[in-house]
Amino acid sequence: MWTTPQGTDLNVRLRLVQLLAALEQAGGTPISNRDLHAFAYLANVLSPIWDVEPLEGSVLKDRDGPRSSALEREIDLCVGEGLITVVKLVQDLGNPNKLDAWFRLSPATVEPVLRAIEQLPDEVEVRGFLTELAFAFVEIRADRRDDAALADAAWSDPAIAEGRIIDFAEFVESARNNPAYNAAQAFQRFAPAGVTLNRAEKLVMYMRLLKRRANG
Repeated sequence: MWTTPQGTDLNVRLRLVQLLAALEQAGGTPISNRDLHAFAYLANVLSPIWDVEPLEGSVLKDRDGPRSSALEREIDLCVGEGLITVVKLVQDLGNPNKLDAWFRLSPATVEPVLRAIEQLPDEVEVRGFLTELAFAFVEIRADRRDDAALADAAWSDPAIAEGRIIDFAEFVESARNNPAYNAAQAFQRFAPAGVTLNRAEKLVMYMRLLKRRANG
């Protein structure tokens, strides 16, 4: 039986485990804390492509990139409970006074959690989305993956200044007021006549756009 400690945000924990499971399937672990937050942000902002509910619908536009305090708390709890392993600690390239942790799931400990997730019908769709996103994410150079999040259309919107909130699904309609979603949908205009892009193709094309921007 899988139990969670008092104070755990079950929705955040489920999504965190799913994020890491998708990355592991794509060969993207161990992953740094900075890159994990970047991946989680992209999962949130691109979720309407898959008609998936984002874990969070807004984010603070910080100079260090996207970061979720709720996700950070669950990472710490999961490390303490042995669900996530800290593989190594390295100096944060963005701040020499900080250490960046690299994570992966602890297979034996996390197995009951993954089995429980498999029994939740709605999470099957989430798994498909995150797996597709993870394979596209790991195509980006390892030292540019956090930069890809900064190149996202919602994050890089010049109308939103640093230190302000980027709202892409909290108080606005995610399928209309989300620049990342709109940019991904726009690829259809460039498809050959008679060709309809599916959601996976739009997602991959958008991620490859971020890859070019990050690498450039």
